[in-house]
Amino acid sequence: SKVVGLADAPGNRFVFSLFEAGEIWIVDATDPRRPLVKKIPGIGRQPYDGFVTPNGRHYIAGLFGEDGLALVDLWNPGKGARRILDGYGRGEAPLPVYKMPHLRGWAVAGRYIFLPAIGRHEVLVLDSVTWAEAGRIAVHGQPVFAVAQPGGRRVWVNFAFPENGVVQVIDVPQMKVVHELRPGRAVLHMEFTPRGEQAWISSRDDGAVVVYDGASFAELSRLAAESPSGIFLTSRGAMTGF
Repeated sequence: SKVVGLADAPGNRFVFSLFEAGEIWIVDATDPRRPLVKKIPGIGRQPYDGFVTPNGRHYIAGLFGEDGLALVDLWNPGKGARRILDGYGRGEAPLPVYKMPHLRGWAVAGRYIFLPAIGRHEVLVLDSVTWAEAGRIAVHGQPVFAVAQPGGRRVWVNFAFPENGVVQVIDVPQMKVVHELRPGRAVLHMEFTPRGEQAWISSRDDGAVVVYDGASFAELSRLAAESPSGIFLTSRGAMTGF
């Protein structure tokens, strides 16, 4: 089975999902010669990605084969997986998916988790206290990444082909899009400096990494690069879930 959604967790553990098998595994590597594996079966069909919340307590896996997500409490993994946002696309014809969305802990802003909806032009809002749907935000296209700016006031969203030259900014208190950027063709990745004063965005087809002011959205710099994709600042090395 393909391994997806690999993330580290507190206590020398890491967690991942199995796409074909529909399982979540938690590995305790305290003794690397004898790792302990907790297997959670029956989580749903085709988990495609997953993340650990920044507080290290919960692992959430998105399901490509079903409208919903699987939630595991890492404090109580023996309880298995809980289904959340079940049937968020119920009653509607499925749309073609041009690029699989990505789930990361960056999408957590305060008590809310912002998740790209599969094949839909929406960002789903999940309440991390009640685990109930807290809203939906209409966006420009099929979202790929929803990334919370440090401080949690804003969430930046990029999109799948053919609408992938746009980045939209959601204001969390208003729960709506308040700004739009066009860094270049084929925006693939976004990363913030640790305090959110800058956003670094890759434009693969324009061969550039574009740096924006995190408050004014002004373009600060445009760095030439050969087909840039991921952007990974060293600060993530100390963050839970990466």
